Amino acid sequence: METAVEKKEVKNLDANDRCDQCPSQAYVSVTGISGELMFCGHHFGKIEKDPIAYEKLQSFAYVINDERDKISNRRVGT
Repeated sequence: METAVEKKEVKNLDANDRCDQCPSQAYVSVTGISGELMFCGHHFGKIEKDPIAYEKLQSFAYVINDERDKISNRRVGT
């Protein structure tokens, strides 16, 4: 018996996407059964460091799109 799996395309985050906890740009989106959460690098980092919060996030999520590699401490031309 074959099981049909819906394949969703992961959307790249841009400057219009905002963290659900602050007004910063979102670099991580978490898609779960009941919706989507977005986090800036700072707030997602806090969740990763908290074992209880990270476990809860893992139980909610089925797709985590982490684009924190776009953040750079070195700016070109400065």
